[in-house]
Amino acid sequence: MTLLAGVVLFGLMLFTVLDVVLRYGFNRPFASSVEATEFAMAVIVFFGLAYCGWTGGHVAVDILERPLEDPRLRFVPVILTFVSAMLFAAIAWFTAVEALGTMHRVSNMLRWPHYPFMLAVAFGSALFALVLLIHTVQLLRGKPPEKHHVVE
Repeated sequence: MTLLAGVVLFGLMLFTVLDVVLRYGFNRPFASSVEATEFAMAVIVFFGLAYCGWTGGHVAVDILERPLEDPRLRFVPVILTFVSAMLFAAIAWFTAVEALGTMHRVSNMLRWPHYPFMLAVAFGSALFALVLLIHTVQLLRGKPPEKHHVVE
């Protein structure tokens, strides 16, 4: 999924460069560049989310790290991670239901259907929820979530 997100990002980069060249060089920009960018960003963000969570590639600010070192508070990260997993599971569920219930909706300029991109958001959210559940289990076992680095 992350590889596909990277391919979409590369395609969006080429599309944007071409749009800028056409806009400023020939005064003929793509009329639908905003819509295409919005659809592409949905795929890029949500297809990369689970991988980012799995490898620990996200930005983390440990403001409460010291106070949470107290053994009596070790349940707090477990609860927060579990609640986050449930939140992303709910996002996945409600987005999938909305996508399937509104399959007739299309964008204004491109006339692309919304549902494939909404299903991409639902799928990416579901996989991230799974990653967060795995992290919850790891925290329950008393160890921080493992960072799973992929060999390049």
